[in-house]
Amino acid sequence: MSIPKEPRQMMINMMYLVLTALLALNVSAEILNAFHVVNEGIINSNKSVDNKNDKSMQAFQSSMEKDAAKTKPWLDKANIVKSESEKIVKELAALSDEIVKLTGGWADEAGNHFDTGWTSDKGKLSDEKNLDVSTRLLVEEKKGYELQDKLLALRNKMISLVDDPGKKKEIELQLPLNIPGKEVMFKNAEGQQKDWVNMNFHMIPTVAAITLLNKFQNDIKNSESMMIDYFLQQINAKDFKFDKLTARVIAPTSYVMQGQKYTADIFVAAFNTTQNPEVIIGSLNANAKKDPDGGYLETKENPVNGGRSIDVKGGMGKYEVGASGEGEQKYAGAVKVIGPDGTPTYYPFEAAYTSAKGSAVVSSDNLNLIYAGVPNPFSVSVPGFASDKVTASASIGSFSGSKGKYIANMTAQDIGKETTISVTVDDQGAKKTIGTTVFKIKRIPDPQAVVAGKYEGNIKSGELKATPGVIAQLKDFYFQGVTFSVTSYDFIFIAKRQDPWIKENKGMKWESDVVSKIQGAKPGDQIIIRNIKAKGPDGQTRSLNPITLSIN
Repeated sequence: MSIPKEPRQMMINMMYLVLTALLALNVSAEILNAFHVVNEGIINSNKSVDNKNDKSMQAFQSSMEKDAAKTKPWLDKANIVKSESEKIVKELAALSDEIVKLTGGWADEAGNHFDTGWTSDKGKLSDEKNLDVSTRLLVEEKKGYELQDKLLALRNKMISLVDDPGKKKEIELQLPLNIPGKEVMFKNAEGQQKDWVNMNFHMIPTVAAITLLNKFQNDIKNSESMMIDYFLQQINAKDFKFDKLTARVIAPTSYVMQGQKYTADIFVAAFNTTQNPEVIIGSLNANAKKDPDGGYLETKENPVNGGRSIDVKGGMGKYEVGASGEGEQKYAGAVKVIGPDGTPTYYPFEAAYTSAKGSAVVSSDNLNLIYAGVPNPFSVSVPGFASDKVTASASIGSFSGSKGKYIANMTAQDIGKETTISVTVDDQGAKKTIGTTVFKIKRIPDPQAVVAGKYEGNIKSGELKATPGVIAQLKDFYFQGVTFSVTSYDFIFIAKRQDPWIKENKGMKWESDVVSKIQGAKPGDQIIIRNIKAKGPDGQTRSLNPITLSIN
């Protein structure tokens, strides 16, 4: 049931209709023709972008045939973008058709009438000046707001498919499909606040509305193109690019004990982890030639006499051989790589390792000393044995850890003594002591007492007032983070031409009456701090240096 309108309201509504009609009449033929020209250009641009996107997807298919493992994750993302984009493009086309139909359709030069499928080159719109249909359909019936949500969701979906934070930010700034949220407002020519839908679709002619919808199609297609190109580039983005390939040999160790295995990684410096080369071990023949720098040249002819192939995983060959005898052990071979044309190229190499009897290695991470009261880090290793097969212990104090990393802790009672570190290995279930090393146990050096980083000389009044108390500073010590706590000291304040004022201060911070003296300090006054006591991590109380400062 409609509510009757007052005469004033009826007059306002009538004036609105009259003004709307006048506005429609005032849209010049030149402006409408300009919309036709722009619309035609957008349609042609859309066709060009479609062709480009089709070629990019064909490039994806070619890459899938060559290396599906690397290509598929990026092709999946490209397909998501393409599918979501096509869905919104179809909805935009449907909106355009609906506007054309509601404004009376269009007719070709022969006079045939159509409701949908209009483009500027096909014929003439029945009512290209109509201002009501776009307003009613897109503003009043909210289809413009639905469109805004879908365009924004498509933009966010595209951006979410980019994992790299830096590239994601770059795409956010450059993506042609740039749709604001509903909270964003704009000012029209009259200075009124309008949302995105009203700014774009309220009271615009039919041809302008269709042109704008086609422009959104163009934004989507160009955004689709940007995303597909980005994904296509990522297929080989992490591959190394070379003009020369060289064989490389990397071994965990070149020192092996008798009875142990030598392991080495043999690979081409630039390799594809999804396309393994063949690694051949054997003596080299005359096909293996060297360059002036002593490195082997690549060759199309097999440079290995006979030889045997070894296992290759992830582009790297794993070479294992039992170490027999002592001294340098040499081996050679070649890496065989199939090129883009299907022909093989060989990259010769030579390598060597040393086989020797085992010996223990024990080293302190902080010189050949152990300090009481702090954790002392140690690295313990035995060449030829894995770290989990090596253990260590100390004759005095605590020595704990595993897998080559240990911590020695000594007490104050151990100062001046020596401790022996013993290293044992698990050799196929049998425990063997490989060696021992003696370390001296020392006390942590005394720290230096300071006020504002000073222990003598002049100090500014403001600098003194900003200092909370006396600090024990340990300089040039091998361990980081070792601290001492000041426990007490005598504070002597000598005002100019007055008798000394003496106060015993507990703790590092100034006590309240000491603070009062400091706050009243003037140039020419002196402070002396003596009998300074501090306690370190070893629990021992130290007597520190006195501090003498003149206020200037």
